[in-house]
Amino acid sequence: MVYLIVGGFAVLAAIGSTDAQDTQGALKQLFHQPLGGVLLAIVGLGLLAFALWRFAQALGDVDNHGLDAKGLLIRFSLFCSGLIHLALAVFAATIVVTLDTSSGGGGSDPTSGWLGWLFGQGWGRWVALALSLVPVGIGIAHIVKGWKAGYDKYLRLDDSASRLVRPICSFGLIARGAIFIVIGILAFYGGGIYDAQSAPGLEDALSYIQDLPFGAILLFVTAIGLVAFAAYCFIEAAFRRIAVEEIVPANDFG
Repeated sequence: MVYLIVGGFAVLAAIGSTDAQDTQGALKQLFHQPLGGVLLAIVGLGLLAFALWRFAQALGDVDNHGLDAKGLLIRFSLFCSGLIHLALAVFAATIVVTLDTSSGGGGSDPTSGWLGWLFGQGWGRWVALALSLVPVGIGIAHIVKGWKAGYDKYLRLDDSASRLVRPICSFGLIARGAIFIVIGILAFYGGGIYDAQSAPGLEDALSYIQDLPFGAILLFVTAIGLVAFAAYCFIEAAFRRIAVEEIVPANDFG
């Protein structure tokens, strides 16, 4: 739901109707709809559940990524995803409890919030510069996953249904990966400029894309990609395999 709203506003921004929104902006927009408090509470619980699922994937290794370098890198990215979605859940809860969309960190999305905290530390700028490579790595992983359809083995779909949803899932993952890469590049090259109040996030990445040559077209394509990523999330919610033993043959467990 969050990425569907973000993608929708990005489409409108591409055609000049409004400004792009980050993930927290999407939650604020949801709150202002009829029964917005109820809807936001439900989405907030979903974000909390998703964060817990990410922590289970990272710490419990429920997808059997293992302890080699590649497996640990994937699990680290999953843990970071859990932290980001936990921050979003807390932000949603803050709005519901206080009935105030100005609460919860001034409106920047969690990616910007974590970078901002690091930039605000005396030693943190150098760490933040190094960690700015993490979004780049996550973005590349998204693009590879989308290009190779690495999600297929985790979806309980027959061949015909898989062929139907594959273009949507792949496009969504590649688009989100590109945005992560832009965030990482902005954070790295802006490391000497950004302070704790202005670390880059999703909204900055979308604005950067919009300011490029042919930016309106690029932003529109990116926006459609975010909507496709939202569709991918809905598909995963419906058809994601959870039981590891159904994915990995029993003899692979040792």
